[in-house]
Amino acid sequence: MLRSRTFWDQRGLHPVARLLLLLAVGVLVMIAIGFGFASGGFTRHDLLAIVLYAGIAAFAWHPATAAFIVMLLTSVGVVLTESGGDLLELAIALSLVAATCAPWVIIAHAVLLALLTAYIASDGSTLAAGGVYGIAGIAVIAFLLGVAFRLVAARETFLVAERSRISKDLEAIAQEDRERIADELHDGIAHDLTLILFHARALPLQPDEAARNVSLTTIEESAEAALQSIRSLLSLIRDTETEGPRVHPSRYDGNIIDAVSSLGALLNDAGIPTRVSAPSAPLRVASANERALTETAIEAVTNIIKHAPTSQSASLDVKDRADVVELVVRNVVVAPPSGNSDRHGGRGLHRARHRLAQCSGTLETDGTGDGWMLRATVPTRAGSSDPM
Repeated sequence: MLRSRTFWDQRGLHPVARLLLLLAVGVLVMIAIGFGFASGGFTRHDLLAIVLYAGIAAFAWHPATAAFIVMLLTSVGVVLTESGGDLLELAIALSLVAATCAPWVIIAHAVLLALLTAYIASDGSTLAAGGVYGIAGIAVIAFLLGVAFRLVAARETFLVAERSRISKDLEAIAQEDRERIADELHDGIAHDLTLILFHARALPLQPDEAARNVSLTTIEESAEAALQSIRSLLSLIRDTETEGPRVHPSRYDGNIIDAVSSLGALLNDAGIPTRVSAPSAPLRVASANERALTETAIEAVTNIIKHAPTSQSASLDVKDRADVVELVVRNVVVAPPSGNSDRHGGRGLHRARHRLAQCSGTLETDGTGDGWMLRATVPTRAGSSDPM
């Protein structure tokens, strides 16, 4: 810490030290005034002493200014009165300078003290035998006391900064956990509950037994999936050190081709004729990128069922291009909403865009005049490496 530049930066006194300094200066001023009245008048030395004490009090607010005031007044006192008392005060003041001022001010103070001591010692009339050593010893002790006070203040500043950093880190960890839980709720449970709600509402309106059986089966399977998601979420909450199992990648194994086939079947079961197009060969894409694309497809289909359940048709297309794998999801509605108020989507699309960005992918959503379109891309394996 002593080698740190910030340790030697100018710093103010601790509030408690500032209060004690002002009390001490107040007592010294009262003593000087008392001696002046007792002796029947104030001498030039008494006036210099009072002004010097006022300069010392300035260390409570402006240490550098106070240091130069003290150096100036003690220099005047030594030259005019040739008093060793001024040297003693200058030596003691080194403790305040060392505790608050920058290194060059400390050096200037020490050099001035040495020069004035040499000036007085050359006369030999005001310093007792060995007085030079006494001044030097007091100066060294004052300097060490000042450094000690600076060390205590720096340590307190460091502890306050460390406490603030730890508090921010804990808040960031707590926020990250909240985000993870929110993601599990949105990506897992919300998807299944959307299917349950849709088919529960549609069940009384189904025209035949086969359609009712499809709705009942979907409700049962979605309820089981939601229950599993809740168990996974509880496990995530209880054990924050272990990453909770992701719901949808486990359902589709992070395979976008299987995912769009299953999601197309879900839309067909929901009464939305859906066309699915995907390559038959495995995709040239990293597993993390494919998982991000899979979750984006789930989000898109969930939004269609939730916000446009009366869509006339939909399509899910996966295209393996030269440098990217592209997912395009479209739906056609009877009366498309006016404007593009949902262009950027809510939390789900925001999270999907964030996941894709982490994989150097992109996500675009927009109205098409007769419905809605989502286009997502991720780099192929040649353009990215699997972080797993």
